[in-house]
Amino acid sequence: MNNLRDVVITIGRNKFYPLLCIICVTIAFLYTDPFNNFDLRYAVSYVGAFCGLLCVILLAKRKNLGNVLGMLAVIAECCANFLGGNIGAGLPTFYYFGSHIYGLFTWQKNLDNNKSVKVRSLNENAFLYALIFLIAAAFFNIYLTNEMGVTNTSYQLITNCFIFGLGIVAQLLLMMRYAFNWYLWVLLNVLVIGLNLYTDNIVIATQYLIYLFNAIYGICEWKLSEEKSKLN
Repeated sequence: MNNLRDVVITIGRNKFYPLLCIICVTIAFLYTDPFNNFDLRYAVSYVGAFCGLLCVILLAKRKNLGNVLGMLAVIAECCANFLGGNIGAGLPTFYYFGSHIYGLFTWQKNLDNNKSVKVRSLNENAFLYALIFLIAAAFFNIYLTNEMGVTNTSYQLITNCFIFGLGIVAQLLLMMRYAFNWYLWVLLNVLVIGLNLYTDNIVIATQYLIYLFNAIYGICEWKLSEEKSKLN
């Protein structure tokens, strides 16, 4: 297990890793043939993916600059998801934007000597509150989707509900510096990949496939920091 973690951390810390991520999502955008068959949803998705990839890589590395890029990414992702009718995936981005502002100032107050944010461990009470919040958010998404009159298939509605709930809770835990947040991002990324393949948005699907690896990298990086903190 430690060997696998070392491999993931080595890839995540490699200076070419961000470039590889950008190349992958650019290839996905070019696959949509934007020069001959331009689609606004794909173009906006690409802008969001570009900023979002750099954002999550920096957050996994515990760097506060990720919050700045996160604010730019969520604006584009919100527009792309609404254009595709994915309300559950689009609504949390309003919350993400505000949380990145909160995180920007909170993280700045909790940096170590390497200018990386200090990691916290999730206790049982915080986990219980997170679970309750997750369930409440999922039902809230059903209400909002119905009120907005958006037509979803059963699969699309259920998946959007879990994406909405997981996104709200995972982002909250991330901004509060809890290492557990990355496990929730793994689940969310798997759901978003499936949803965007289902609604035919290969750009966002590719973006979240990279996010999936980055969330695993975040687990390893933050867990390592958490272990070092306990030793100290």
